[in-house]
Amino acid sequence: MTPQSPLTPRDRYKRLVYFFPFRLLVLHLKRNHFLLFLWLMLFGFASGTLASRFGVPQQFLVPEYRGGTGFISFAIVGFALGGFIEAFNLYTYILHAYRFPFIATLSKPFLKFSLNNFILPLSFLLTYTITSISFQINEFIPGWKVLLNILSLYAGIAVFLSITYFYFSRTNKEAQQFGKARKKKKHNPETEPTESPVHSVLHWFKRSHARQWHVETYLSHPGRISLARDSTHYSKSVLDKVFSQNHINASRFEIVLVLTFLLIGSLRENQYFILPAAASALLFFTMMLMLVSAFFSWIKGWTITLLFILLFAGNVFYSELRVLTYQSRAYGLDYTGEKAEYDIQKIITDTTLVQADFQHTVTILDNWRKKHNATTLLTGEKPKLIIINCSGGGSRSAFWTMRSLMQADSMLDGKLLNQCVLITGASGGMVGASYLREIMLRETRGENFSVHDTLYAEHMALDLLNPVMLSIATNDWFVRYQKYHDGPFRYTKDRGYAFEKQLKQNTRNLFPLRMFDYQKPEENAEIPMMIFSPTIVNDGRRMIISPQPLSYLTAGNRLDGEKNPLPEDIEFGRLFKKQRGDSLQFTTALRMNATFPYIFPMTSLPTKDPMELMDAGIRDNFGLKTTLQYLYTFRNWINTNTSGVIIVQVRDLPKGIDIEKSNQSLFSQFTAPLGSIYGNMTKTHDYNSEQMLRYLTAWFDNSIDLVTFQLQHDEKNFVSLSWHLTEAEKRTIRSGVKSPYYLKELERLGKMLE
Repeated sequence: MTPQSPLTPRDRYKRLVYFFPFRLLVLHLKRNHFLLFLWLMLFGFASGTLASRFGVPQQFLVPEYRGGTGFISFAIVGFALGGFIEAFNLYTYILHAYRFPFIATLSKPFLKFSLNNFILPLSFLLTYTITSISFQINEFIPGWKVLLNILSLYAGIAVFLSITYFYFSRTNKEAQQFGKARKKKKHNPETEPTESPVHSVLHWFKRSHARQWHVETYLSHPGRISLARDSTHYSKSVLDKVFSQNHINASRFEIVLVLTFLLIGSLRENQYFILPAAASALLFFTMMLMLVSAFFSWIKGWTITLLFILLFAGNVFYSELRVLTYQSRAYGLDYTGEKAEYDIQKIITDTTLVQADFQHTVTILDNWRKKHNATTLLTGEKPKLIIINCSGGGSRSAFWTMRSLMQADSMLDGKLLNQCVLITGASGGMVGASYLREIMLRETRGENFSVHDTLYAEHMALDLLNPVMLSIATNDWFVRYQKYHDGPFRYTKDRGYAFEKQLKQNTRNLFPLRMFDYQKPEENAEIPMMIFSPTIVNDGRRMIISPQPLSYLTAGNRLDGEKNPLPEDIEFGRLFKKQRGDSLQFTTALRMNATFPYIFPMTSLPTKDPMELMDAGIRDNFGLKTTLQYLYTFRNWINTNTSGVIIVQVRDLPKGIDIEKSNQSLFSQFTAPLGSIYGNMTKTHDYNSEQMLRYLTAWFDNSIDLVTFQLQHDEKNFVSLSWHLTEAEKRTIRSGVKSPYYLKELERLGKMLE
């Protein structure tokens, strides 16, 4: 036996540089930019550096399942992460395995390929593990439970990878099973022709091109490094057969998984199938990878061309032929009959109708005034009229609105809600205020409810994001085939439906079904009026939604004699009278008023020309615009019957944040025009509000005061803008009613109501 010669430094260098895992990493950096983009997003989520203000990292680091964070939620996320890792391996194998022909000579080629493709997945798992442990500790999760959660995550990954191993170990074949290797010809310089200079250059180019993905060593087993076999003694047809049958097996596996994911989406009505939001996001990424790689398995180099053709055809079908149009609709409205005509000149309300609606609201105010007649007779003082403005902000704002108003009303012996005439605002704040108002109505009618019971506020802290994300991942972007029936009408289920259904469950189904169910309670002044104002995407106007007739808010300057008024607000009830506008479901009104871009779909309404609605916060995040319109319209009644107005503004973000220093980087020069404007939207609303309040004193004869209940949180204890709250975020919101700022404002309000 001839002893092996010792390795030279050059040999060691080549075996290190041409180590298969390193070569695959270089391949990803050079050619797999789509994959790298997805991995960068996941690294950003896992490290907490991407979309942290919207609560995305929290969904990964402390996932929630069926109302709690624990080993089951981590196991589900682990299983979904295992699916993404396997999709990553399949994608790379199908697109690039032919660049490494030695793989075809190994037993279980795909499994060996996946083992060597470990650098990105392992780096992500290490990042995720470290960050998640730290985050769980900050959530005051016990150490033993943190360890159990992390082990459950890895167990979930292992289960999925085991399923993959079982499938591919039974289906994939190596080169020896397709035919014998051909014998190498002995090298004989005397009988071989001499290469010409040109042929020599071409031969060198081909060999150097092949060496771009040359491999010296690879992982044959975990912890064991082997030399890569020479594959030149196998015919090209044999190697092609190996890769081809592996590709077909992989594509079949992918198709089965995609169908499984769609099946999970079809079972989303069952609470046990509502996955953590992080798992849904991973499923979505996985399906994108699998669909692209499955396409490539069957049509090879035509994949990109076909995708562009499908994208173009889909756009034509959607925009021109109105095929494949999945519109999110307002539940309760009739989309089958005559469509409403959205013509500004035709929908401007005549003066007679405006006066009738004006008088109707005066009747509501008179009923409100009667509740305080006894107090007036005893003290001789007229009551203060209170209007509550609620800011948008997802679950953060919904939870804070309920906690702050409950605490204030309790400390003021019920005066806050009892003297409130109107509630308006945007997004999450109106969700929380609506629930509080419903509790108030039930308590007023003698039912066993209390507006001071903080248990109801905790309902606003329950998760609303998981079912929405599951719908996005498995249904909304692919095939919407499930239907929802409301009486004689049928609607397509989407993430808007998922949100409403979960909201009803979280609030113990206390909300009434229709908007008109609140018509009489508001008219009798049992509860404050509530006005929603989502934004019309088509022209930027506001859609005014209420069970009461409100044409006086939409008539422009008609009351002042303007001949050609330009109304900014459109009254929902009258525009869609023939489409059963009064039968609009109440949770749909909440959803339309809180339609954050991409998280919820824009709501399409039954008009001749398509009309869509989005979040009220786009135009008026605090409801102050509606408040000033209301005060201006009824200024004479208010001056005569009250001792002044108090506007209670409930804010989820502190007011008056200092201007951030400008980042003069090259990248910031491109992002500043859009990013700065969008990022400063809340500040812009503040500037407008301050200006409108200053002008209010010029025409309002009585006193007017502004009380602000703002949630105090900083960079260290920041509460994200999301429909999901972590335990730490819930604690921050609960403690907000103990902050010096809140207590000082509450004291001010108490003195005003004495």
